[in-house]
Amino acid sequence: MAVKNKKNDVDSEDRTLFVRTSDDDIRSWDKMFIVKSLVNEVNMPEADALKVATEVEGFIKYSSLKFVSAPLVREITNTKLLEHGYEGYRKKYTRLGLPLYDMTGLFFNSNKENSNVHHSSEAINLTISGIAKKEYALLNVFSDDIATAYQNGTIHLHDLDYIDRPYCSGNSIEFLKKYGLVMDGRGNLTVAKPAKHADVLILHMTKFAAALQGQFAGAIGWDAVNLFIAPYLKGMDYDRIKQLAQMMIYEFAQQAVSRGGQVTFTDTNYFWEVPKHFADVPAIGPGGKFTGNNYSDYLEEAQMFAKAAFEVYLKGDAYGRPFFFPKPDLHITEKFFKTDENEEFMDLACDVASKMGNTYFIFDRGDDVKISECCRLQFKLNDSDLLDAKSPWKMRYSAMQNITVNLPRAAYCARGDETILFEKIDHAMELAAKAHVQKKDFIRRILALGSASSLPILTMNLDGEPYYRFDKASFLLGMLGLNELVQYVTGEEMHESVGAYKFGLKTIAYMRKRAEELGKKHNIHMPLEQTPAESTAYRMAKLDMEHYPKAAEKVVKGTVGTPYIYYTNSTYFNIGAPMSPMDRVTREGSFHPLIDAGAMTHVWLGESQPEPRSLTNFVMKTFKNTQNTQIAFSPEMTLCKTCHNKMTGLKDKCDRCGDTKVDGITRCS
Repeated sequence: MAVKNKKNDVDSEDRTLFVRTSDDDIRSWDKMFIVKSLVNEVNMPEADALKVATEVEGFIKYSSLKFVSAPLVREITNTKLLEHGYEGYRKKYTRLGLPLYDMTGLFFNSNKENSNVHHSSEAINLTISGIAKKEYALLNVFSDDIATAYQNGTIHLHDLDYIDRPYCSGNSIEFLKKYGLVMDGRGNLTVAKPAKHADVLILHMTKFAAALQGQFAGAIGWDAVNLFIAPYLKGMDYDRIKQLAQMMIYEFAQQAVSRGGQVTFTDTNYFWEVPKHFADVPAIGPGGKFTGNNYSDYLEEAQMFAKAAFEVYLKGDAYGRPFFFPKPDLHITEKFFKTDENEEFMDLACDVASKMGNTYFIFDRGDDVKISECCRLQFKLNDSDLLDAKSPWKMRYSAMQNITVNLPRAAYCARGDETILFEKIDHAMELAAKAHVQKKDFIRRILALGSASSLPILTMNLDGEPYYRFDKASFLLGMLGLNELVQYVTGEEMHESVGAYKFGLKTIAYMRKRAEELGKKHNIHMPLEQTPAESTAYRMAKLDMEHYPKAAEKVVKGTVGTPYIYYTNSTYFNIGAPMSPMDRVTREGSFHPLIDAGAMTHVWLGESQPEPRSLTNFVMKTFKNTQNTQIAFSPEMTLCKTCHNKMTGLKDKCDRCGDTKVDGITRCS
C-alpha cells in the first residue's frame, strides 16, 4: 500500500508497508485484517471495528517503518480501543507475553521462584509459558475481583503458571498393575501390558509419574508402595529386593525430564504393618492377575522392601548426598507399635532423618487413614474412600487448586477491631471459594473435550470412570502469617503468652468453620491446609510493606529495609522462638486437628546429628502425647562440589579440601 509521510507534510517515495504476522508470514498491509480480528476475537460490531482499524492505519502512516510487527499493530489497536472507552474489548484483545528486556534476562539469570527448578533451556521454556499462562488466568479464567485480590496480596493463587491443570494427585500402582502402562492416555504411544516382573513394574511407575507430572501442577503421590509391590517380591532374597528398592529411588531421583528440567516431584507412602483397610483386599500380582492371597499375606515382603528403601536413603547417592525425591512418607499407627521389629525399623527411619532429613513421619491415630504428598498435603480418606480400598486401583485423589489467605493484611485493615478482623478474613475466604469455583469450571471445560483435551491421561477411562475423579477433588485453603496476625492484634507472638496462643487457635477454628460452610455453599470440598510458602511468605510481606508500611514493619520478620523479609509460614510459631522441640511439636500440633488437608512441624536439627534412638523416642512421644499429625527432622549440611565431601552444618568452604565451591542444604518451609 502506498503511504504518505505526513510527519514531514510532504509526499514520501511510494513504498509498500509489510506486516510480520504472528503465524511467521510477511504480508502486505491491509486494515481489514484488524477488522476481522476484532470481530472474530472480541465480537466487536464490524462498523466499530472498521473505525478503529482506520485510525490504526492513519497512525501507522506517520511512521517511517517498512515493516511493522503483529504485536506492534495489536499494541496500537489496544491504545485506540482505550481512547474510545472500549475497555472490555481491549482486555479480550490484549497480547500475552513479556518484554524483550525480561526475555533476555531469562537466558542469563537463574530461576529463584522454585528451588526444584535449575537453570536450563527447559527452565526458560517453562518460565516463558508460565508467564503467558499466568496472564491468561488473571484475564480470562478469574474474574476481576479475584485478579485484583491476587495482585494486591489479599490472597495468593498458587501455580497460576499451571492454570490449565489440577494442583496435585494421589495415585495407586494398583492401577498400573491391573491395566498396564498407557503413557499418553490415548493409546497413540506404545502401550504396555501389566508388568510380569518387579523391575518392569517400577519402570511403569516412574514413567507414569513423569507423564502425570505433565498433567498436574504439583506432587505425584503413591500410596502404600511397599505393600502393593510386595506380591512381585515373593521368593526373592533380601539383596535382590534391595537392588529393586535402589532402582526405584534412583529412577525417580535421576528422572530430570519433568517440566523445566525438574526431577519428578514424587512421594512414596510406606507402612510397616498392613493397614486395616488393605488387609483383606485380594492382591494383584504379576501380569495383572490376582494371586489368590490377600495383602495381609505379604507383610514380610512389604517390610523387606521398606527396610531396603530406607537403607538406600541412608547411604545416599554415589557421593553420599541425600535423595531429594522420591520423598518417603512413613505412616505411624497404633498397629505399627504392635508389629514385629518395629523399633529396629523406626531406628533406621530416624537414622535417615538425622543424617539425611528424608523421612516424613505421618501420624494416623485411631481410624484416620491418609495419603500424603507434596510438602505436607494429606488426603484424609472418608468412609466412601475406604470402600474404594476394596478396589485399590480406584484410589485416585486430587487437589484442584491451592489458595492462601494473607492473615496479617486482615489485621492491618481491621485496625484493632476484632469484629472487622473476622469480616476481613471472611471476605478473603469468600474470594478464595469463588476462585476455586472458577478454576473448577475452567478445568471441567478442558476435560469435557475427552481424549482431544490437553489433559488426555486424566480423561482416560479404563475402569469405568475417567482417571481424574472430579468427585474426589479437594479445593485447598491455606493461611499465611497467623503469628504476625496474632502479634499485631495482641501485641505478642503466639509463643509469648497463653492469650496470644489461644487467639491463634480461635482464628483457625473460625476459618475451619467458615471453610466448611463455604464448601457447602459452593458445592466443593474446601479443607484448610498449611501453605507451602517457599515464595508466598516473601511476596505477601513485600506487598504489605508497600501498601501498609507502618503496620507491617511492626511484625514482619527478617530485616526491614532489605529484600529479606517474610511472614511466618501458616500456623507455625516463630522459627527463632526459644522453645524446646517437644514444646514446639506439642503447641504447633494443637492446630493440626483443625487443618484437615495437611499440617506438619519441622524439627530443626541444624548441625546436630542426634542418635537414632533419641529421635525414635521423640517420634513415639509425639505420636502418643500430642495432636501433631506430621513431623520432619531438618538437618543442615554442606556438600563440596570439588571433592564431594559431605559436612554437617552450613559451611563457606570444604573442611577437607578447602574449596569454596560448596552447596548448602536446608529446608525452606
